[in-house]
Amino acid sequence: MRAKFGGFIFLLALLFIFPIQGFAVDYWINDVKIDAHLQNDGTVYVTETHTYEFDGEFNGITRTVIPKKGSSIKDFSATENGEKLRVEREDDLYKIHRKGEDETIAVTLSYKIENGIEIYQDVAQFYWPFFDNRNESTYENLVITVHPPQPTSSDVIAFGYDEAFQKETVQSDGSVVYQFGEVPSETNGDIRIAYDVSLFSGATFVTSDKPMKEEIVKDKNELFAKAQEKAETKETLSKVAIVIVPIFALLFFVIIIRNRFEGKARLAAVTSEMQNPGYLPKQELSLPATISFTNHNYLPQGQSMAAALLDLVRKKMVRQVSDERFQLVNQAGALPHESILIEWLFKKIGQNGEFGFSDLKAYSKNKKNSGKYSSFQMKWGEAVRNEVKERQLYEDKSKFKLFFGLISIVLVPFLFLFPMYDLFGWFVLNLILFGGIIIYVISYRPKNMEGLKIYHEWLLFKKRYKVLTPDEWKKWSEDDQMRAYIYGLGIGDKEMKKQNEDLLSALYKPNYNESTYFYPYSVYSFGNVGPEASAHFQFANESIGTGSSSSSSGGGTGGGGGGSGAF
Repeated sequence: MRAKFGGFIFLLALLFIFPIQGFAVDYWINDVKIDAHLQNDGTVYVTETHTYEFDGEFNGITRTVIPKKGSSIKDFSATENGEKLRVEREDDLYKIHRKGEDETIAVTLSYKIENGIEIYQDVAQFYWPFFDNRNESTYENLVITVHPPQPTSSDVIAFGYDEAFQKETVQSDGSVVYQFGEVPSETNGDIRIAYDVSLFSGATFVTSDKPMKEEIVKDKNELFAKAQEKAETKETLSKVAIVIVPIFALLFFVIIIRNRFEGKARLAAVTSEMQNPGYLPKQELSLPATISFTNHNYLPQGQSMAAALLDLVRKKMVRQVSDERFQLVNQAGALPHESILIEWLFKKIGQNGEFGFSDLKAYSKNKKNSGKYSSFQMKWGEAVRNEVKERQLYEDKSKFKLFFGLISIVLVPFLFLFPMYDLFGWFVLNLILFGGIIIYVISYRPKNMEGLKIYHEWLLFKKRYKVLTPDEWKKWSEDDQMRAYIYGLGIGDKEMKKQNEDLLSALYKPNYNESTYFYPYSVYSFGNVGPEASAHFQFANESIGTGSSSSSSGGGTGGGGGGSGAF
């Protein structure tokens, strides 16, 4: 019963926290027909028919109708096949209740827009957003028809913005049909129509006692002029794109191929001079620095720290006094990153020159230490990488990077111009190309001859070590066995860690120290403490623990707009 009750509470909590996901409705709005009947008193009667196709259960549909400033929505109602449906209003959102499952339904909405017409000295204007960029749904096929108070043969000025641009057709009776076709969600599409003011003789209000026809015609001409200018600019940009994008792509490809051939030539020269390839390399760098250098400058958090601690034991700066405790012996000749590690583990986390995994666990559980721990990790990792940096194992390619980076700036303006002029295909290609160049410029760090030698010596060693037999391994000195074990632990390679376990299991166990409950200083003791140390450092990293808000606004002309949905 407790388990069932707990599961019920958990389910309620999920529904409370994620209500939208819990009640998501799959639907498509296949057709929307909107008829706006303008009245001579300035009122607009609107009838909308929305055809929804539902997949699964649903409770109804929604329609948001946001009036422009100075106007208002009245008498909102909904019917299906002449039968009235219940409507629930929440500010500008209307919820039409109609339950069902796996159905296609057609719901007719009716409402009145008071003061929906703007009355001027010479014309009356219907300038309205039936949807705007707050609309959450895509209309598969939208048609809006605007009817004048009475048929008219006088000039009708009609046009539209954004999705409504060039979608209008003026009929012989003066009505205007906007054939939108598909309208994506979160888009605008204001319509604008002007009739002779004499058709609205019943209006008891005047928006402005000034002529407006000339200004509306001017706005229409400017809209078309901008569209023409945009089309011409788009054509010019297309011609530029056909030239500039392939040229840069070819240049990028040639540079990559050239650098690749140069790298292969250097590698061939290095490998031809290698002696005993595949054997444990000489110690050119400290083991933590070797791990970083041969692992793309990455230090696996738990494993690398465990390896660094065991390396201090190998170098006899630290003595292992039990399976879980270590004692600082000396730090003479310690490298900078070794001094940082000793200071942190034995003087900050541990006490009196001793450090244990229980100290690490207690320290990392205290959230007050989060910043200090992260700071130490960064400082230690930076010191390890500085050792590599000071050895100068990479070629200086700063001039090449600067040159290539500067000429690639030519692509930057097109990252804005291409989408601005609806050249999305070229935008994607340009973005991929520019991003690839920047990533390549940042990441391109070819190793010099010395760096290649160190890197490939350890690379070949990793391959050979994984198939090394216990009999071969037993012939090594214990220091070499320890170095190989520490490297395998720190690099985080699963096959090397498995080989470490297999090789250690083939060793004769040293005498067990009954008073301290651990095996004395030996590679065998590393086999016991290595995985334990790695797990404790990983736990500490995970224990040192880690929000955003967003807002949006939009709308059509005059702050109006709307959209559709379902629940």
